[in-house]
Amino acid sequence: MAVTIADVARHAGVSRSTVSYVLSGNRSISPETIARVEASIAELQFRPHAGARSIRTRRTGVIAMALPLVHGPHNQVQMPYVWAALTAAQEAGLKLLMLTDDDGTSAIRDAVGTALVDGVMLMEVQQKDPRAKLLRTLQCPAVLVGTPDNPYGLPYVDFDFVACGRVAAEHLVERGHTHVGFLGQHPETYRRGAAYAAHARDGALDALREQGAAATWTPCLPSAGGVVDALGELLERDPDITAMVVYNEWALPLVADRLAGLGRPDVDIVAICPDDAADRLTTPVTAVSLPVEELARTAVQRLAGLLNNEVQPSVTMLAPLLKVR
Repeated sequence: MAVTIADVARHAGVSRSTVSYVLSGNRSISPETIARVEASIAELQFRPHAGARSIRTRRTGVIAMALPLVHGPHNQVQMPYVWAALTAAQEAGLKLLMLTDDDGTSAIRDAVGTALVDGVMLMEVQQKDPRAKLLRTLQCPAVLVGTPDNPYGLPYVDFDFVACGRVAAEHLVERGHTHVGFLGQHPETYRRGAAYAAHARDGALDALREQGAAATWTPCLPSAGGVVDALGELLERDPDITAMVVYNEWALPLVADRLAGLGRPDVDIVAICPDDAADRLTTPVTAVSLPVEELARTAVQRLAGLLNNEVQPSVTMLAPLLKVR
């Protein structure tokens, strides 16, 4: 049978209420009595209710990841972030609670308002993100994984997507290309103002224009038909395209095949994607690596540091790395 408070009280030679006060910290108890009760708890392997532990420590040991999930088979793109964050949370002695509402604000308000979580890691950050303002208002320890227009004084961790787009574009210009296309994310990603998508696109297009190259871009639906339509639109708008930046992990394997089908197998491609996505391609492409696991781990570590009152940097930006294949 499970060990109870009464068992601990008998073993320690104190009253049940004394054990409760030791657990809750609601009354001043002598250090000797606390030590005796805690020794009995350890010897009997008593596991106090999570509510009792949180009353004493004011902590739940739970952090929230606010991540509106992409519906359908393409949510596999998000899973590396989730698994890396889960592993990092376990290493920090924390549990991870997923908040997957599309809206996000109500779920965050409920989780923080009921003291269900100690802190929040905000994913899929938008350029104008109401969740960041809410977290600032709630005065909840939080780390943004992304760069909004206004972080409201909250710390944020991000991959430098502007520099990422620039590195990809400048590599193609250095190779002599003067007409470059940018194949982007799902149209809805741009409609909701996802910061990472807009920053990568703007970084690439700005770099191309600064170098005097013709720059054309389009979003791309995550389907075979979407790739056909997107490439058709790019080449119709600029038939002289000889190179392309592709920031759409799901579409990437289809792009080279479709270009070959259009009689354009020589189009030079730079992908923005995780290493494993580039490694799975039958035809190697140069890629700007997205360190998704490192980004998630760093965010969890920053949040854990905040919870432990450690001094943390307000901004942590991971630099892009171009891998020429």
